[in-house]
This record gives sequence, C-alpha cells and structure tokens, in this order.
Amino acid sequence: MYPYRRYMCKNNCIFIHIPKAAGTSVLHALTGTTKHVQRDHCSAFNFRSADKKRFENSFKFAFVRHPIDRLQSVHRYLLSGGNGTNNKRLSSIISTDYSQFEDFVLDYLDPMRLHTEVLFKPQISFLCNEHYEVMVDFVGKYERIDEDFTFVNTKLNLNTTLPKSNVSKVTSVVELESKVQEKIYELYSKDFELFGY
Repeated sequence: MYPYRRYMCKNNCIFIHIPKAAGTSVLHALTGTTKHVQRDHCSAFNFRSADKKRFENSFKFAFVRHPIDRLQSVHRYLLSGGNGTNNKRLSSIISTDYSQFEDFVLDYLDPMRLHTEVLFKPQISFLCNEHYEVMVDFVGKYERIDEDFTFVNTKLNLNTTLPKSNVSKVTSVVELESKVQEKIYELYSKDFELFGY
C-alpha cells in the first residue's frame, strides 16, 4: 500500500528518500538491484498517515546532506536535464535563465518555491513534525554515508554493500559569495540547526 514499498515490508523498515542525499544508492542496496527503482520522496508524516501501526513498528531512517552541498547538487542535476520527465520544464528554466549557481540562489529561489518543488524542500519537511521533532529512528549523513549505512545494514541484517548510484559529477569547487551563503542559511536555517551543519 502506497507509500509503503515491497522492500520496506520485507525488511520491516521505512526509508525516507530525501532528494540529492544518496537516496538512489540506498534504494539500490535495499532492493538488491541496480536497475531502475521507483523513487518516492514521501515524508515521515505521509508514512505515518498511511499506516500508523506499521510506521510505529518499522525501523525508520533517512540520510541528510549539508544544505549548500545538496543545493549545488540539485542545481547540477537540473542543468544536466533532471530526470527528463516531471522536472523537464524546471530544468529548462534553470538551464536557460539561472545556469550560474549564484543567480539560481539569489534570483530564483524563494520560500514559496522551497515548498512547492520537491527538489528544493528543506530536509526537515521530510523528517519532522510540526514541532520540529524528528520522526525517524536514525538520521545518517551523506558526508559519512559508508559508516552510517553500515549501521543500517547491520540493523536490518541486510548483508549488502552500498553502490554509488546517480552521483552528480563535480567539475570544480566554487567559492560562494557571502550573500549567496547567507541566503541559503536563511532559507534552510532549520536544516542547519537540527542536523548539525
């Protein structure tokens, strides 16, 4: 039953897939396939609403990523065409008018877009309730994914490895202007605060 998937029922787990935080790699490890897997970006609240009992009895986990790094990854993803289907229009807008990351942040991103486009949503919107309380049992970090996935692997008794899937190619590290950093800090302040970035 949506949003629960077969691998979740099999492993008695709920994986909250936050976009651009190594979710596709985790999905491949959980499903045991490197083929295309359905990527659902449902919140913990969605899972709880769909089946409260299953939610409470499952091991719930997610991976988060530094908000600046994650946003840069989203930008690169859209510049490269996104998934080619449901974010085709957005990808075209970004490629045409906001190909520079600074322009994208300063001139395109705003609070409204943060909450209407799943790729831009703050990570707290996937993991927290209205009191900013984390609703999952374990929050791993992209920055130490191998170590943190080992914990998940052991907890679920999976005996699998984490493939590197859907990895964006970083061409160079860009030093950001302070006003760009400040705006990201402002837009994603709770992500910085709650996840220790």
